[in-house]
Amino acid sequence: MNSRERSSFRKTAIIIIVVLLCFACGKKEEPKVAQPNPGDIVRVGETIFTKEGLENLLPRGQYTLYAKEDKRTYINRWVDIELLYQEALRRGLKDDPRIKVRIKTLEKEFLADHLLFLEMRERIQIDEQEIKDYFEEHRREYEREYRVRHILLGTREEAEKVERLLKSNSFSYIANKYSVDPAAKRGGDLGYLTKENMIPEFESVVFAMKPGEVSGIVKSDFGYHIVKLIGSRKTLGTVHLDDVREPIMNLLIVKKRKKAYETFIKSLSETIGVEYYDKSYIRSDSTESSSRLSGEE
Repeated sequence: MNSRERSSFRKTAIIIIVVLLCFACGKKEEPKVAQPNPGDIVRVGETIFTKEGLENLLPRGQYTLYAKEDKRTYINRWVDIELLYQEALRRGLKDDPRIKVRIKTLEKEFLADHLLFLEMRERIQIDEQEIKDYFEEHRREYEREYRVRHILLGTREEAEKVERLLKSNSFSYIANKYSVDPAAKRGGDLGYLTKENMIPEFESVVFAMKPGEVSGIVKSDFGYHIVKLIGSRKTLGTVHLDDVREPIMNLLIVKKRKKAYETFIKSLSETIGVEYYDKSYIRSDSTESSSRLSGEE
């Protein structure tokens, strides 16, 4: 091979090497697929949801009690929220001042709810003797049925107006004309009620009334009531403690929780300090309390 041929060969080899190098550089490397770890359930973007995360979503200690379908509902709800959350971050919504305020508010509410849950759990205990004592004290109420009429209004002003009208009109007529309850068409007649199917606000009023008597204004979660006791009669069967143990326990828990909540809030107010600059917002009722009274998680 002469010098000219050798030179040509070298040029050709160099060109081939350069082409091969360019091809190698230009070839995209296949992305590595991350292998899930034991306990991983689903990935959204770079965020992985695990079995531990699912356990934290469900009520404490009840993971094994939930069916597969129920767990699937929680998981897919998490997926939806995570997709929306990541897109919200991508759009910069977290930097919106209004969102920052809302997040801070939600954080406060969550911490307040959790503190209340822990505090009520420590303060409220019901023993068997309390249940027995309550049953004996209120046995007559459990063994009688009470026929009741009522008028339900949306505001206190309406209730006060109806209260005045009842002085010169029959209860049935006013109930039919002004009550917003479905029973209004029957003159407000609710039929015979027992202690078990009366709202708590009714109970304390009805049990203290005599037949034919009309109550004052009674406030409940449904609105403002005016109640009339038509009469009462003995129940057909005998009521035993075992028949009403659970409702009594729940009633006692609600009563204790209400008292414990008020005591706790009062102690915090005295320790931390509360001052109303606008006196019109001061609590008008000592029993006025937060909707967080459930104290449950």
